[in-house]
Amino acid sequence: MSVRESSTGGVNDGALSPGVSDSAEPTCFRSGYIAIAGRPNTGKSTFLNRVLGRKAAIVTPKAQTTRSRVLGVCERDGAQLIFLDTPGIHEPGRLLLNRVMVRAAYDACSEADVILYFVEATTGLTSEDREILNRLGSARVILVFNKVDRVLTGQLMERLAAVTALAEERIAEVVPISAMTGRNVERLLKLLPDFLPEGPRYFPAGQWTDQSEDFIIAEVIREKLFMQLRQELPYALAVRVVTWERRPAPSEVRDLEALIIVARESQKGIVIGHRGEGLKRVGALARKELEAMFGGPIFMQLQVRVEREWSGDPRVLADLGYVDPDDPDEDRR
Repeated sequence: MSVRESSTGGVNDGALSPGVSDSAEPTCFRSGYIAIAGRPNTGKSTFLNRVLGRKAAIVTPKAQTTRSRVLGVCERDGAQLIFLDTPGIHEPGRLLLNRVMVRAAYDACSEADVILYFVEATTGLTSEDREILNRLGSARVILVFNKVDRVLTGQLMERLAAVTALAEERIAEVVPISAMTGRNVERLLKLLPDFLPEGPRYFPAGQWTDQSEDFIIAEVIREKLFMQLRQELPYALAVRVVTWERRPAPSEVRDLEALIIVARESQKGIVIGHRGEGLKRVGALARKELEAMFGGPIFMQLQVRVEREWSGDPRVLADLGYVDPDDPDEDRR
């Protein structure tokens, strides 16, 4: 489904998102879609969370944490900015999950009005970045040099000058920022309305994402697993919410049952840990964050199941929401 057809049914907490104004509609209101793209681990999700003032996308030091596009909505200067955070673009190889992730990134860019292409200030624009830029959609590109807090000023200026000298036709702006500290982020946001067409609010005030509560919960649990487990295992696991419901009044407790899916029996033992300590630790961390997010106590049950080679199984990927089961695209077979 096109993102332009999916502007209802997401999370709405009844409060205005950061930067939203409830004043009268301006005479020239702009709205549009802004893809956040780039190679893995360039800080795309950190940027989206910074802009929204809340967690819309999970963040870990591990590459390829984001597996599907994540939508976030905010308003600035008489415009509704609809961000599409995308998986890091990489060489997908033969694994179906990786191909789905890369496809999601390119699809978001093809639908966007403008693309924020993230590169690390520590490395500058690489040959891999140039290849990716040549494959993106026709939208104008703003190059975002992220993580400027990690590079010396002199080095940053050299890398910015090198890009500016290219004078590539599609690159409209080059903006250095730090998504982690917030440096220059507002300056970037103020540029964006000029790249968007005149249009209505696609999302009502207060709705800051189109993701379901189940998706958000599964992502929080997956984030805690990523942070707790050794480097190679996170890519072999996924999370699906089985039950998420509130107990009858007057109880304020919500019951949550989630399934952690791994690819092999040996991985199941790693997730559970010695005497179940690993799973307990992940559950405690996830429950604490989710209770703060949803404003009440949660009774959580986590189970681990082996689905052999799940990341190459279209049926499992569809069940997890990574692919559309009705999409016959041959790239997902």
